[in-house]
This record gives sequence, structure tokens and C-alpha cells, in this order.
Amino acid sequence: MTSLAKTLLLLALLAACMSAMSNACFLSEKVHVQITNQLENGEDLTLHCNSGDNDLGEHFLHKDENYKFSFCTNVFDKTLYYCSFAWSGQVRWFDVYAGVRYNCLNCNWRITHSGPCLEPDTPDAQETCYQYRKK
Repeated sequence: MTSLAKTLLLLALLAACMSAMSNACFLSEKVHVQITNQLENGEDLTLHCNSGDNDLGEHFLHKDENYKFSFCTNVFDKTLYYCSFAWSGQVRWFDVYAGVRYNCLNCNWRITHSGPCLEPDTPDAQETCYQYRKK
């Protein structure tokens, strides 16, 4: 291995270690997801979010409370996080992050009876509401 190749390999390993220690992302972007219980009748919400690699567990939210998590996207932005939402005996599902589908780094979701609503990242954009998916 040439001296240049060794140096480049060492720099890449150093950057990866620094990224891991600083909780930053290496060759990808960090996404922040916030899910807020906005059920219209003031009902409590139980949510459970997963990706292919991570089970974030079950969380219980009273009206207007939120749950937050962050993650690094994979290099090709094929990351998927999906959640189940349960209230008053009903269960719904939705993908809260699916690669570039929602185009957000700060994905702020309001959970309502009719569906989740993504608040805009910029002040001039409008909130977008979606329907829950069928299991």
C-alpha cells in the first residue's frame, strides 16, 4: 500500500471515529423526528416506532406531549422509520421517515384522528396531512 493510500485510509478512519464520538453523521445527514399527540378529543396516544435496525420501544403521550428521536440516514437515503399509533382501541400505522419522500431534516408530526400532519420546515410552506396506511 502506498504512503498516500495509507494516509487517506487513516484520515477516513479518523473522520469516522470523530463522527461516532461527536454523535454526528459520517457521509449522511442527521434527521430529527418529533411526534406530538394532537388527538382532537384529548385522548392519550401510545406510539411504537421502528426501523429495520432499531426498535425505539413503546411511548405513552398525553394530549400535546411529544416524543423525539434522531438518527443518521444511510448513505443512499433509503432509511425508513415507521410507527404504530394506538388510542381508544384503534391502531393506525404510518411511515414517519421514508428516505426523501417527505424532504425534511426536522420532521415534526402532529398525530390527529384523520391522519398525521407534517409541519413545514420553512415559514412560507404549508402543513401537509396524510392518511394512515393500511397494515
